Amino acid sequence: MDVVIAVVVIASILIFLIVIGFLTEKNREKTFRNKMNREFSKPLDASYSSWRINAISGYYLRHISDTYTVDDITWNDLNMDDFIYKFNHSYSSVGDEYLYYRLRTPYTTKDNADFDRLEELCKAFEEDAKKCEDFRLLMAKLGRSGKFSLYSYLDLLSSIPSDQPVLSILDWLVYAVLIAGMFFWFIPALICLIVWIIVNIITYLGKKKQIEPYFVSFEYILKMMITAKKVNHLLDDRFGDEKKALKEAREKLSSISSNNLVFLQSSSSSAVGDLGNGILDFFKMFLHLDIFMFYRMKAQVEKNTDSVDTLFETLGKLDFAVNILSLRTVLPQFCIPEFTEEISDSFEDMVHPLLWDCGIPNSITADTGILLTGSNASGKSTFLRMVALNAILAQSMHTVFAKSYKAGMFRVFTSMSLKDSIESGESYYMAEIKSIKRILDACNEEGSPVLCFVDEVLRGTNTKERIAAGAEIMKSMQSANSLCFAATHDIELSSILVPEFTNYHFDEEMDGDDIHFPYQLKEGYATSRNAIALLRIMGYPEDIVNRALQSANEN
Repeated sequence: MDVVIAVVVIASILIFLIVIGFLTEKNREKTFRNKMNREFSKPLDASYSSWRINAISGYYLRHISDTYTVDDITWNDLNMDDFIYKFNHSYSSVGDEYLYYRLRTPYTTKDNADFDRLEELCKAFEEDAKKCEDFRLLMAKLGRSGKFSLYSYLDLLSSIPSDQPVLSILDWLVYAVLIAGMFFWFIPALICLIVWIIVNIITYLGKKKQIEPYFVSFEYILKMMITAKKVNHLLDDRFGDEKKALKEAREKLSSISSNNLVFLQSSSSSAVGDLGNGILDFFKMFLHLDIFMFYRMKAQVEKNTDSVDTLFETLGKLDFAVNILSLRTVLPQFCIPEFTEEISDSFEDMVHPLLWDCGIPNSITADTGILLTGSNASGKSTFLRMVALNAILAQSMHTVFAKSYKAGMFRVFTSMSLKDSIESGESYYMAEIKSIKRILDACNEEGSPVLCFVDEVLRGTNTKERIAAGAEIMKSMQSANSLCFAATHDIELSSILVPEFTNYHFDEEMDGDDIHFPYQLKEGYATSRNAIALLRIMGYPEDIVNRALQSANEN
């Protein structure tokens, strides 16, 4: 009777703990769903650690090709990292890395079925908010692959020797022999068994240290397989192509059992004092179970790298579609771009993506080069960045921060925020002419037209040579295969560059000792200057300001 009572008590405690664990998990899931829904329709206030910035480029670096990519100069000029910080609503590595890849490799051909498919995916998620929420939760459970991209590990797998499974089996045979020997020579066999366990624990620690970083990557592959199966159950026939791709990839990787996840997961992720994980860790140490499982998976992954890539890419594309839907939900106004065969750029009420909620809308139709003049801080550089960044978003996320957008499909290049380099001994002027040269080279290459943006051409040299050389460079950029937007303080260029360029300007409004910038684009070139007025407003001594004004008027 006492035994029965004890069993009932123990069973009741176990059931109680299971129920508490289940309810706790459900509560955590509900809390996280609420967090996801709050964040879905608003920009994020985030910055990434250095390791996450490095990891997010993994898929891109693995799939980079000879086709056009947004180069580092353009990426940094446009503050593209800041765009990702603000508008990346993914909770997974597949989503992070595919977003980065797509922004670095925008499409450059008009007839692209991927855009049509992307719109279909966005619409399907938009029409079923619950399905979209459940999918995002699956992506959050998939999570991230740690401090490095999965592809960083895959590229190094071949450097790891593959003889470990055979050695593990031999280890197990020795255990079997020693255990059997205990029935005949108990003490000697027991001593040998203890020594063998100690030897295996020592060798285990060395081998585990060598390959442990790869455990994270294999764990992530297993989690992708589990997630892909759940995604296939969740999504309906509108996602047929993606479901088929996930199913085929999983089938090719079927020899990798999801049960291996138990052996590859680190006990450090479990609660302190978890007896089950402690016992499992003990068996891992003297039987090398996780190392054995790792090497078996290594062989299968190396044979099926393409299938791993398909899982990653397909889940990333789906997450990318949800990210686009999130971006569009955030914006008070957006449009789907209309692409043409013409080398032109026309938009209405466009704003800078990083100033989505406070930027001043501007409109323009550009079928010639555009030359911007205007006073300091009037908005020229921001306008250039606005047009360039929206062009990339149009050709990657199929979304523009504007009321309407009609343009060709371009390779986008900028030369705006250059710096000199003490380490290389390169002056600002040298950095500038190298940056501009790469744009000229692109203009002369075969391929899609170039959309280029130059802020203050040749600002690193004297006025006379700057105007002479700058004019010739700008005319070359505005070639038959390119469209150029440029900003300058050199009013002389306004007449020299006609008719290749059309003049527009930004100006300021002075009110006593105060200055106001309307940030509205106007036709024609600027007729006012404010550099000296800004000195006064910033509190410079009056004698400096007055002498500067006198000198400027005389010249």
